[in-house]
Amino acid sequence: MASQTPPTYLEEAARPIYDDQELCQYLLRSLDAPASLEILPSKIHLNGTGLFAKEAIAEGAEVFRSTPLVSCVDNGLYGVICDFCFTSSAGKINPVTGHFRAKGDIMPKINLCAECQVCGYCSKDCQKKAWKKYHKSECLALKKIPTAFVSTRALYRVLAMQKQGTLAEQGWRAVNHLQPHRLQHYSKSGVEIILGVSMNSKTLIQSEHSLGAIQDLYCRILTNCISIQRPLEENAGTALDLVGAFMNHSCDPNAFVFFENSQLRVRSLKPIQPGDEITQTYVDDKAGMMIRGEMLRSQYFFTCECRRCDDELLELQTLSSTEGFSIQTFADTEKLLVDYLNKVDSSNASELDPEQVIIKLSQLTTPIFPTRDWPDAAWPMPAMHLILAKLWNSSNLYSQAAIHATKGCLANTRRLGPHWVAYLRDFILLLNPVVVAANASGGWSGPGAPGPRQLLDFFNGLMHELLLQARKTYGVDVAYYSALARWYAIQMDAPYGPLPGQKGFTKRFRVAQAKVLGWARVDGSMGVVLSEGKAVVVGSQAGSRTG
Repeated sequence: MASQTPPTYLEEAARPIYDDQELCQYLLRSLDAPASLEILPSKIHLNGTGLFAKEAIAEGAEVFRSTPLVSCVDNGLYGVICDFCFTSSAGKINPVTGHFRAKGDIMPKINLCAECQVCGYCSKDCQKKAWKKYHKSECLALKKIPTAFVSTRALYRVLAMQKQGTLAEQGWRAVNHLQPHRLQHYSKSGVEIILGVSMNSKTLIQSEHSLGAIQDLYCRILTNCISIQRPLEENAGTALDLVGAFMNHSCDPNAFVFFENSQLRVRSLKPIQPGDEITQTYVDDKAGMMIRGEMLRSQYFFTCECRRCDDELLELQTLSSTEGFSIQTFADTEKLLVDYLNKVDSSNASELDPEQVIIKLSQLTTPIFPTRDWPDAAWPMPAMHLILAKLWNSSNLYSQAAIHATKGCLANTRRLGPHWVAYLRDFILLLNPVVVAANASGGWSGPGAPGPRQLLDFFNGLMHELLLQARKTYGVDVAYYSALARWYAIQMDAPYGPLPGQKGFTKRFRVAQAKVLGWARVDGSMGVVLSEGKAVVVGSQAGSRTG
């Protein structure tokens, strides 16, 4: 394909994309979507665009799959992750065996491009496809500016695709319908920076577009790119998906986005009815309302007015009135706690004294709660309890580790989606050495302490629940679920019984959980209710993508 004539940006931006249903249908046809979708005026944002369901979508079902317009590996991961298919040489799952990565595993090798030394590839095939699609036109730019930020490289890549004729005219038009927030980005990043990036891009890619058009494009990329988050893995990079970009934010979303290698997938978190707008969260929805609001205002330039934010504000106002503190003081303290959590989490566990961490937490929270602890369910205390459990395990004080792990996981009241799966997995990993130690020692002394078999029943029930929740959340054709299923099969290969799914186990789990929660001083109403269903283990995973 020959390169297209650059479009007129201002004319495109002035017309909402939902007024061009032919273009909307082109985008929707590019998806792999079990249920019909449509692009219409948003019910959430005035004068905005949204993605809507035309048919009912069940909870835990696939909404759509998509190949993003561009995907770029994050800075610092050039020789670690393939810049085309996103195969990782350092992932937590071995792509060859399908198991969680173990010490000594042979992992794929990522070879850097001999010219730019920036983009890495897992195979000659990926390298050839990247060269044909965009890398031929971006290679020199990356060689001259190898430290370019990932958002800048995404700009290079869109311009390179347009130059090489691999970006369809409809896709190019759709890009120009994305919200740029140009003035806000000028204010946040500085006109000089955006102008400099745009000038370099025009020169290095040798683009036919005007400087103003490239500035608009860069602002659209800054506004609409999303992080490439894969189950269990750290952020791998950034991607621009033309349909995903029309999914608006809610702090209580009905869907979520994740990546399986380079493929974007969207799955439902709750039932979606015909006519419902499909929403995602733009920020960490584990965070409190004040932190979420600040992140949305600073990064996306709007204030969320969802029901969850309203409910949490009312709860905070009631608490502040009862305890006698200001909401701003609470927000400031929450930030201090998050900063301290990140500091502790990034430190070497063997070098930290958990007692000193607890003292520091008390010092941070005393100005607000002089006579009581920071509420266990209030962010970031659930995560801090899990970190304390890790520290106690490192100190071989397993009973304390079990107590904090139980408090950290079960304080989470939003028990759905990827965060709940992550909490369950962390809980199980923290309990594993506890169960081993209790079994080796014959149990712990002290009033109310659970016995070794009760801990094991509790552990096995949580393992079963983790597998069912992962299947519901991600579906079965995901590497993470497959690795969990293999792990589960190994854990359940035991000579004792009953095991999850066998007669009598549910009752044993309830008894064991009540014992553990009573001992950990966690309200019994916070316990895990085992989901109905049979775990799908390795060798029997064929079936619907809806899981």
